[in-house]
Amino acid sequence: MTTTPLQSGNQPLPEMGPAETAQYTKDTLESLRKIALQQRQVLLAHLLELAVVEAKALAQAQNQETRFPG
Repeated sequence: MTTTPLQSGNQPLPEMGPAETAQYTKDTLESLRKIALQQRQVLLAHLLELAVVEAKALAQAQNQETRFPG
């Protein structure tokens, strides 16, 4: 199955596997959470933290599937 790379502005992001995508998402969410906290957007920061936890779990699960397929 061929996928189209994500784009940031006008530049495509490099092709990534599921584990790398989840890690990238986690890192981005952590950055957004810090911004929300700086702006005292507590509820938003909390929701972003929940998303960070989910992305971290996905990254770990994908890494295990890569190491121990099937």
